[in-house]
Amino acid sequence: MQFAILISVLVALVLSAFLLLTHTHSFFEIKSQELLQAFEQSNMLVFESLENHTIKMDTIVSEEEAKIIKQTTSYHGAWSKQFSQVSIHDRKATRIAYTGSELSEKTPNLYVVNTNSPLVVVGNTRLEGNSYLPKQGVKAGNISGNYYQGNSLYYGRAIESKTILPKLAPEWITYLENRSNGSSIEDIRTVALKKELHNSFHHPVQVIYDTDPIFLEDEKIIGNIIIQSRSKIIVGSQSQLTDVVLIAPKIEVRNRVKGSFQAIATHKINIGHGCYLSYPSSLVLLDKKVITDKNKNNQQIDPDFTIGKRTKIEGIVAYLNKNITSQNRIKTHLEIASDSEVIGEVYCQGNVDFRGTVKGSLYMQQCIARQFGSVYLNHIYNAKVLVNPVLDYAGLPFVNTKKSIAKWMY
Repeated sequence: MQFAILISVLVALVLSAFLLLTHTHSFFEIKSQELLQAFEQSNMLVFESLENHTIKMDTIVSEEEAKIIKQTTSYHGAWSKQFSQVSIHDRKATRIAYTGSELSEKTPNLYVVNTNSPLVVVGNTRLEGNSYLPKQGVKAGNISGNYYQGNSLYYGRAIESKTILPKLAPEWITYLENRSNGSSIEDIRTVALKKELHNSFHHPVQVIYDTDPIFLEDEKIIGNIIIQSRSKIIVGSQSQLTDVVLIAPKIEVRNRVKGSFQAIATHKINIGHGCYLSYPSSLVLLDKKVITDKNKNNQQIDPDFTIGKRTKIEGIVAYLNKNITSQNRIKTHLEIASDSEVIGEVYCQGNVDFRGTVKGSLYMQQCIARQFGSVYLNHIYNAKVLVNPVLDYAGLPFVNTKKSIAKWMY
């Protein structure tokens, strides 16, 4: 009798354990399916947002049965940041991505504003892809006895350009102005500069802020962090910056700096020799200098934005100034030194003294060549504009363009 009771208890325990295991397995399978579904939908929302050209800073919240969906589109440096989050019961999946304008068959490789004067190519200059040129086209020339060496004036298609550069999204310009003015700093969590900082893009942005110059010498700073100074930021060769945004009136990147970061300045940017900024990096000068009679001569001589020799930048280089006048006809706004390389886009609302290589797109109001003590207008000397080797490149926020993913954020 006792043996029969023991057997019954054991059978009951085994059956209970089996039922508990089955229930637990079913529970975790349901939860796993919910998590997988949340990830799939959050991914889908990011890709769907690529078709939407509007920037909505406020978080959009919607509920569908047991789901809570949150979406935000904002700017972060030169790229727009797409945020999507899907919650199903207590399961939550978040996806964040940098997005930018997608390449197309009509994307310019070279765009020179139509100023009623031809583009002149000299020396070892080479133009590939889609060349948007003034109505007068392109012709070969010489500078101090150095003649054009190519077999053809361009290698690709020639298309007549317009009297203005392709338009950038006005919301992005507003974002740059607000950020450079220090708007909303009081509403953001500020942190002290340390030797090592890391902040995920799944967490709120952190800001390192100072009214005095900020020197980044051997710090390692990674992630969703903005470093802003009211005067100047200097980046040393031993620093390690990844995905951070620098904001200051003047930004100086010294020789042999390596990293992947974005910079927004309002007065001057100077990039040293032998630097390497990997994709997606961006350097944006939103020129707000006030030129007085006292500094007028220096302003006419010194470039506003310089990129040194043997420097490689993967991403965006932009000089923005909507107040360019005829007085700036021979002023160098952006100087790209020889043996330097930009893989991505160069956009200049002014004059470019261009002697390096752009693999992608070069947009400019006018190119100038300062050679042998003279200034040659609309001349390109020993420089190359080549096809972008990155087929899925995503870049500057032009109006009414299709977007693509530049980078998935962590």
